[in-house]
Amino acid sequence: MTLTILTSINLFGQNKLPKNLTQAVKYLDKDCSESVKNEIKTIHEDSLIYSVYPFAKNEPYKNYKTIFNWTSDENGNPKITKYLENKGVLDYHSEVLLYTFRQYLKNGTINEKEILNKFSLKQKNAEEKDKIKFITDTINGIYIPKDLEDCFVQINSFWNDSTKIQVKNWEENEFAGKVHLGFGMWMRNNWRLWGGSRLSKYFNDLGIHHPDDMSGIILDSYHRHLNNKEIKLEEQIKYYQDYWENSKKAELKRKQEEFSEYNIGDTLEFNYNKGYVSKEQEDKDDDDICIAKGIIIARNEKDFLVKVKIIETCDKKGIIYFDNDGHRIYDPKTRRWSNPPKRIIKKVKKNKEQWFEYKDWETL
Repeated sequence: MTLTILTSINLFGQNKLPKNLTQAVKYLDKDCSESVKNEIKTIHEDSLIYSVYPFAKNEPYKNYKTIFNWTSDENGNPKITKYLENKGVLDYHSEVLLYTFRQYLKNGTINEKEILNKFSLKQKNAEEKDKIKFITDTINGIYIPKDLEDCFVQINSFWNDSTKIQVKNWEENEFAGKVHLGFGMWMRNNWRLWGGSRLSKYFNDLGIHHPDDMSGIILDSYHRHLNNKEIKLEEQIKYYQDYWENSKKAELKRKQEEFSEYNIGDTLEFNYNKGYVSKEQEDKDDDDICIAKGIIIARNEKDFLVKVKIIETCDKKGIIYFDNDGHRIYDPKTRRWSNPPKRIIKKVKKNKEQWFEYKDWETL
């Protein structure tokens, strides 16, 4: 499931998004609260992705969205994602940033070359495993259950009778709470609920996509199984689907509120989210002396677009409003993302009009 979130990074301004890992940790160190920093620093390395939005569920971590905003497939920061993809890391953008920031928080410094080598190797290994991971019964020497009933068989083989009696006597919520971060994490990691497996595909086919939701259903269902209660799988599925649907509605409402601040006649400052027409323009932007401006002349509330008349560009070539470099095309048959077959760059010059995503501009 992909949730599209657009949030202004007010601390730095949209035109100050990081271009590499060194800049990323510098920005995150200023942007991130102490509680979120501590979560990133102390959580198990394999579970870093669950330390912040969109996979964290607890306050304040579930509301920390900066890394997501930088790496979202549809609305991310093209500077950092393009940088990582050029280094051979196509699918682990959030993980790279979290791992890098964790290293910085623990050591006060980062080894960028070592980090990029680690994740480019992970990318290569993942691409090999992707060829069989959704059908194989074993990954990394661990048997992968094929469905919910098979999960019960495996859990029964892990736990002795005394443990099962203890689990049976706990309340359902008490059991789930006690094992979510222990055995639950083991399931998510080793049964590849996040990385992809035949078990994750089983849940995907049921309409469940979040690894925490998958493990939650497994644990609740197992507890009911031990107590000879009805599992009510459809009811559990609906609970999680409703949760994400309500989350999407809340995000849409927030996006609508943000868009309401963009009014016809407003003067805007360009954020250069799609890159620069020249090296000179980029250098001037880095020094805060290259400011492109425009005036809103129309609004599209359905698609959250603004039509802007350009009044300043800082370069006679204009500004880039579209660049498909770094965009990914998803093939549902192969379950893989690929680069566009042809690079397309579109520019607009001073005194011309063009439709933009509102996040490409900052209100003044």
